[in-house]
Amino acid sequence: MNKKFYTKRVPFIIFVAAMISACTSTTIVKPKETLLGSWVITTIQTKSVIAQSSPSLSFNTENKLSGSASCNNISSSYTSKNSSLTIGAVATTRKMCLPALMEQESHLLQALGKVKRFQLNNGQLSMYDQRGSLQLQAKASEREKSRK
Repeated sequence: MNKKFYTKRVPFIIFVAAMISACTSTTIVKPKETLLGSWVITTIQTKSVIAQSSPSLSFNTENKLSGSASCNNISSSYTSKNSSLTIGAVATTRKMCLPALMEQESHLLQALGKVKRFQLNNGQLSMYDQRGSLQLQAKASEREKSRK
């Protein structure tokens, strides 16, 4: 083979190979985590929630918050900017449940009223008061995980 072949063709072949390998790259770009959606509360301040009690929060695009406080349904409004979070007055239904659930619900509502800031990390929502004390922790609901 002559020298011209190598000097003209080899750089072209290297370029084509680089382009093909770049097109088949498997870099995965994760979507930015967002407060929107449904969350299952796992911890109220430092206590784990009662098994099978299923307290939850759902944030929608119209700045409405809804969910379950353990026994009763809740609804409110919210505003968020960056990592700050302000939750309006919370309305609840008035069902009576077992005393342990009613106590957990009371703690949850108190904690929710103190929330001023939130943090998202790998499908985990942490909500803090003004002093930085953890008030609530939640994980993305299974339905939300399958959407993302």
